Order: sequence, then structure tokens, then C-alpha cells
Amino acid sequence: MSQEYESDFLAELYKDIPKLGKAETTKKALSMLKGLPPEPTILDVGCGTGMSSIELAKMSAKVVALDINQTFLDILRNNAAAQGVADNIQTINKSMFSMDFEENSFDVIWSENSIFIVGFEKALKEWRFFLKKGGFLVVSIIAKLKDNPPVDAKKYWEKVYPSIKSHNEILKIIEKQGYKLISSFTLPESDWWDNCCAPLEKKILTLREKYGDKFKRELDMNQNEIDYFRKYGFKYYGIVFYIMQN
Repeated sequence: MSQEYESDFLAELYKDIPKLGKAETTKKALSMLKGLPPEPTILDVGCGTGMSSIELAKMSAKVVALDINQTFLDILRNNAAAQGVADNIQTINKSMFSMDFEENSFDVIWSENSIFIVGFEKALKEWRFFLKKGGFLVVSIIAKLKDNPPVDAKKYWEKVYPSIKSHNEILKIIEKQGYKLISSFTLPESDWWDNCCAPLEKKILTLREKYGDKFKRELDMNQNEIDYFRKYGFKYYGIVFYIMQN
């Protein structure tokens, strides 16, 4: 399967899924950023279909929304126009591995559920170049919340995300890289389930009927994740927001 063909399928799979969270959670994290200028410049890395970008734009921010999937960016543009904030958002089709912004370009760098692609510590180190002194880095990522999880839960996450870290390990990385931790909080289970798992499970059924076994691997992978959260929720592993200052 060509990379472009697989990308088109993944866009079809995820394009109607709001995001792995809710607007209220984005607003909660945003409320913790004190001392921002009246019209801050914000880079949203791995923005997807842009729910977070739109919420950020509503606070008069100038948002640069970066993603590698043009279908997602097109959805973002349409939704932003419908909500009256299109002029506040610039979309860029670019990999997060090849960002080339100027030094000190942004008051805030925001990344919900995508920093793991680069690697948590690597991103903290490299993205600082684009962040103004005193600026904020706001990210969310899957973390191990408790020691000694059930064996099958541990095996699942070590298979799908081998570099997964515990909450305490992440806090040590933040300190090591010289950021000041402002706050952290775990997303409620409803954020993941209501906005992702439930609608995604319906979409998986629809696409199995449409494509048969053509994309079985991709659909099975997503269904396995849904089944995991149905069984364990966020008891042992969960999505954690980290709000840091440079």
C-alpha cells in the first residue's frame, strides 16, 4: 500500500472524529497561561482537524496550525470559517520533523496527543528554539499513571507505544530540559470515550463494510485500543496535560 493511499484512508477514518479530548479541556489548559500578550502567537503542532486551533483562535490568538494531512487542514479551514475565526488561523502542511520557523517565533507552542511522534524529550529540547523566553509549552501525552498495571495492559502499551513513560519520568524530563512546570492534569475518561472511542467504533464498522479486509490491520489496531479503554479506562494509563514555561 502506498503511503499516500494509506494517508487517504486514515483521513477518511479520522476526519469526523472531533479529537482526543473536548473543548472544555483545551480551555482549562489555556486558563493556566498567565501573562500572555493580548494577541499571542501560538503554534499548534499536529493540529489534526483543528478543534484546539479554533478554540485558541477564539481568544484573539494568531494561530499557526501545522499538520501533514491536507484533508484535516481543509476541514479545519471550513470549521474556522463557520465559527468566524478563519482570519486568525494560518494552516501549514508540513511534517513536525521539518519545522523551520525563526527563533523566538511563538508565545505558546501547543500539541495535543501528537508530541509522542517526535518523542517527548526530543521535542522539548528542539521546540524551545521556536519559543519565546517566558513562553509556554502545552502538550498532552499518554503516560503510565500507576505502578504494577495488569500484565495484559502493560503488554498492550509496550507494544503500541514502546517508549511510553510514567508520569514521574515525564516530570523529571521537564526538569532536566529546564522548563518550569506550571501544572499537569489527567484528562477525564469521558474526553476520550465521548469524543473518540464511541464515534470511532461506529466508523470502524462502517469502513469494514465498505472495504472488507483491505484495511484490516489499521481497523483492528484502532478497535484494540477501544477495547482496551472499555476494559481499563484511565486507571493505569491515561492522557496527561503538561503546562510548562520556558
